[in-house]
Amino acid sequence: MAEKIISTVSKIYAKSLIDLATESNSLDLFHEQLKNVLDSFEASSDLQNVMNNPTISVENKIQILEEVFASRVDKKILNLLKLLVEKNRFNEFESVYHAYCEMYDKKSNKKTVEVVSAVKLSFEDKTNVLFKLEHKLNCEITPSWSVDENIIAGLLFKFDDYVIDTSVRTKIESLSKSISR
Repeated sequence: MAEKIISTVSKIYAKSLIDLATESNSLDLFHEQLKNVLDSFEASSDLQNVMNNPTISVENKIQILEEVFASRVDKKILNLLKLLVEKNRFNEFESVYHAYCEMYDKKSNKKTVEVVSAVKLSFEDKTNVLFKLEHKLNCEITPSWSVDENIIAGLLFKFDDYVIDTSVRTKIESLSKSISR
């Protein structure tokens, strides 16, 4: 799970969008549509190039956004895209999306947790870990599973600003430090 760096400006735009979505009871819809917009930009290098090209006028960029997204997204999301173009901050869109996702997860009582194990976990093991983690954190969990043989055994959980490390490697390192004192 790569750490996303979210700018303060992006958080401001995302907060405004969360407030608008909450007012209109559209949190899920906005989340889905923002993801679709991001996917569209990631899938089309031509669209990316146009939006990042300083020689193309703001008016032309807005016209392109309207042609591509007017029938596919809520007017408030389209207005956000236009505002980003007008303020010469369109390069912040991905960061705005990630900030929105963080705020959306918080409002929806969800967390994304990176779970690292020494071996590939079976479906049953993953379900068991997920159940216990949801019970412990008292929220819905979106897991990101990975394998790191260096932890020897046990699990490592990373979420928000926390790391819960139950790996044997950490216990061995801790024991080694205690013995060497």
